Amino acid sequence: MRIANPRPDRFLLTLSLKVLWRISKKLLIVAAISGLGALNVLTIVNDQAHAAGFNFLKSVLTPLVAEANLSDLLSHSPTQKYKAIETRNVELKRFSAMRSNTVKRVSTRIGRRAVANAAKNVSSFAVEIIPVVGVTAMVALTASDIYDDCQTLKDLNELNITFNHEKEDETTVCGMKVPSIN
Repeated sequence: MRIANPRPDRFLLTLSLKVLWRISKKLLIVAAISGLGALNVLTIVNDQAHAAGFNFLKSVLTPLVAEANLSDLLSHSPTQKYKAIETRNVELKRFSAMRSNTVKRVSTRIGRRAVANAAKNVSSFAVEIIPVVGVTAMVALTASDIYDDCQTLKDLNELNITFNHEKEDETTVCGMKVPSIN
């Protein structure tokens, strides 16, 4: 006659708990690795997720690590690099706006001067035909042209300064003397 196991349920329960524990360990390891991988991909793809993780690490590490070591450790972060790029971008936009304003101001002055100079040349044509008055008109128009050219060179030099280029020599034009009719 066979003796029955006095506690068969306990043996099965112990066996099923061991199997369940092994499966649970494997699931926990797979879940942890999958979660870390997903978090890694998320911080690479999403800037807000990276910034949140960066700020969390910074708040956790600040009391534990010296400030110099912390800044060195976090200096390689894309968030820090992004902040530096953003700051540089703001500076460049400001600098570009300043240059743009200078170009606009100078181009407006040169444009007005060109229109006025063309109007002077066209309107003086009839007067230049008259024998004595024509010579006087040509001398006056030439003096006006030299003055306008001098102002244009000064405006161009303002642009050259703005864009860190070499200045043109203004003295050759601005120092010219118009011959008189005497």
